[in-house]
Formats: sequence, C-alpha cells, structure tokens
Amino acid sequence: MKKYRITVNGKTFDVDVEEVDAKKSMLSPVSVPAAGAPVPVVVPTPAPRAVSAQAPAASPATPRPAAPAGGATAMKSPLPGKILKVLATPGSSWKKGDTLLIIEAMKMENEILAPRDCTVEEVAVESNQTVKTGDLLLKLA
Repeated sequence: MKKYRITVNGKTFDVDVEEVDAKKSMLSPVSVPAAGAPVPVVVPTPAPRAVSAQAPAASPATPRPAAPAGGATAMKSPLPGKILKVLATPGSSWKKGDTLLIIEAMKMENEILAPRDCTVEEVAVESNQTVKTGDLLLKLA
C-alpha cells in the first residue's frame, strides 16, 4: 500500500492506494495521466430527438401566449406563486419588456413582462391572489 497526498480544489487529502492484480479484480484497469499532463474531458452528446411534423411545443420555462377568440392574447402564468403587484390596468398601453405584474415564487419576485407592444384588455388577477402555472393573468390586444 502506498500513501499519497492529493490536493483537490484547494483541499488536501491523504490517501492510501493499494495495487490490485487486474486479472484477479473484477474492475477494469484504469490509466492515470502523469502529473501535470492534461486530463481528457468527455462531453456527452445528447441523443437525437425524433422530428415531428407538428410545430414544436413551447417549453415550460417560456410559455407562449395563447390567442383566444376575439383577437386578444391570453397571458398565462409561467409559474405558480402569489401575485404581489398588478401594474397593468384595463385600457393601459405598454411597450415590449415593460413589467405588467410581479409574482412571488419561493421568496423570489418574478417580473412578468409585456411580450410585445400592447394594450391591456382585461386583468384577470389581483394582488395577494395565488395562481398556478397556466392560470390566466391578462388579456392583451
């Protein structure tokens, strides 16, 4: 058995290394690069996904607003939480990127931004209301 001192991320460890006969061991032999030699890094590549003829679905992190009847765009909650502040009012105009309302989730304040230049047709929530993912927040024109 051999003793070695190894430093990893600034922490020093004393380790004992036992030499094992590869033929008797069920483990396959491992080659270790010499000190100072670059260590190869293996980066896994994701498996290819099957391509569908349908349009891609929106990711859960960035839901796309759905267009209900009447030409308005329904803005739905991207996450569950509590409405802290509603800045939008019916009839008000907003520029892309303006904060329409703020949702608190896990003690974090999340600003819900206008996806485009728009006018608010309807506000479906109020302060202190709890919402779930997908609940209607606003209707935008």
